[in-house]
Amino acid sequence: MANISPVDPDQYIGTVTVVSASQVQANLPLASANPERRALSKGAVGDFVFVDCERTKLLGRITEVKIPDGERLSVEPHLGSVSTPNPIGRIQLLATVIDGDSKLSRGVDHYPKIGDGVFLAGAEILAQMIGRSTTRQGEKNVPVGAIEAGGRSVQVELSPEKLFGRHCGVFGATGGGKSWTIASLIEKIKAMNGKAIVFDPTGEFCGIDGIDTIFAFEAGVPNARHVHFPYTEITEDDLFSLFRPSGQSQGPKLRDAIKSLKLVRAVGNAIPQGLSVANGALEKAGKSRTVFFDAIRNNAQAVHSAKCNFDIAHLSEQIKNECVWGTANGNAALFGGPDNNAASYCESLASRINTLTNSRELECIFRTQGDSLVDELSNFLNDDERDIALISFKEVRFEHNTRELLLNIIGRFLLNIAREGRFRDAPIVVFLDEAHQFLGRTVGDEYGSVRLDSFGLIAKEGRKYGLTCVLATQRPRDVPQDVLSQLGTLIVHRLTNEQDRGTVEHACGDLDRAATQFIPMLAPGEAIIIGPDLPTPLPLRMLRPKSPPDSKGPPFQAYWADRQERWIERVLGDGPAAPPNAVP
Repeated sequence: MANISPVDPDQYIGTVTVVSASQVQANLPLASANPERRALSKGAVGDFVFVDCERTKLLGRITEVKIPDGERLSVEPHLGSVSTPNPIGRIQLLATVIDGDSKLSRGVDHYPKIGDGVFLAGAEILAQMIGRSTTRQGEKNVPVGAIEAGGRSVQVELSPEKLFGRHCGVFGATGGGKSWTIASLIEKIKAMNGKAIVFDPTGEFCGIDGIDTIFAFEAGVPNARHVHFPYTEITEDDLFSLFRPSGQSQGPKLRDAIKSLKLVRAVGNAIPQGLSVANGALEKAGKSRTVFFDAIRNNAQAVHSAKCNFDIAHLSEQIKNECVWGTANGNAALFGGPDNNAASYCESLASRINTLTNSRELECIFRTQGDSLVDELSNFLNDDERDIALISFKEVRFEHNTRELLLNIIGRFLLNIAREGRFRDAPIVVFLDEAHQFLGRTVGDEYGSVRLDSFGLIAKEGRKYGLTCVLATQRPRDVPQDVLSQLGTLIVHRLTNEQDRGTVEHACGDLDRAATQFIPMLAPGEAIIIGPDLPTPLPLRMLRPKSPPDSKGPPFQAYWADRQERWIERVLGDGPAAPPNAVP
């Protein structure tokens, strides 16, 4: 593409009069809406401009236009003769034009002087400079949106390394276009033969085109593979947060029971002489302490593994078997007999474990029949014919923090296989919608709790392993600061909450107070893209997805109209009388 001069004399709009560290003030004589020349006015809030500093050109954006206080009445036609106003504008300095007027560089290399000219920036020129600054010829680039300037709209592309390489955040209030942006990004990844996994808490993305496989934990999701996440892949801390043992008596017995069952799984049928197993649980009363602890040492790797590699169906029974005295009548070589007091303390825990492991709410973890999500994800990752997998949490229950724990467990699983080098040469993007529900929280109680940190860890260290994430939320203020700081690219839709805007402003040094004032005014589908690899914050109209997600709200109109129609039928027919408060 041939170079186009950023400064067009026909697009002159004014002259610099004041210069500060981050912005300039300029006369904008053509910015008036005088009826005689309204069609010729130039210089409105939001317009991009170039400041001509002779050897250097600076890109800026108009953030304010006004007239001096003494001329306020000059724009009131009903007060008599109309004099010509003298508007002035405030321009935020964004970037420097470099490389023979073809690229943009972050920051300001050379400040303007009083009297330097200001010129409107065309959409074609901006798109060309942004493209040359963020992409390379011959590489695959992702179309993300269109930049609008001077009445024109030109598509902007970014390289996947700059868009996803340092993680990405998509922020926006309800109705701002956040879900459409996620769906569009998913479509672009598929079109470019990338690979992604989508965590869908609400089920709104299940129906979009391009999803190769849908995994669901309940049978009610159409076209989905019914899966469970095997409890053998979770940690003891996860179990403690679910079972909530009391710290003084139940907690130690639960840990001992888990250790004993891991030993049973490790030795299999080779039960050491001096020990015995009944109904899948290891018996301790009157058995050899020496043989038991020797077996623990000999199988230390399996026993002390972080994973729950044991048969959980026998856990409540094993807890009862742990309720024995430390020694038998002073004989330190043997475990003592049953401790009825300890057994009574642990009875509620054993009952709770039986209830939870057989509950409908936790089938997604404790079910042993059916397809394992671990195996299904491995098959997906190894299958070159499949690009996008979606894991639906729509039907997962809220009881016992099941949704939060399950998603945290799956995130930890992906991070673990990333640490093993699975994605170094085959990078993958993970999408998490409603991210504020699953980040920075702790579930459980003082006796057993789990911090929901797996996606925070992915944001902090996943990049070097080829595992990057796109975190989407309408409440960026609830995303931990240490996670926000790891997001390289931010796509910010309309945010009306001042705390949310402040959070974005503090998380990104490229946005100042003047720039954040545009955020609550963004139209649906518009967004500002910010990132360390981008030469300037880019206000874009995001590309509409070919297959929009199901983001519709409650159908009040249709439901009320249907009720009214049925009420009229009852009144006109011989049906039952309408209720007293019915209104036709």
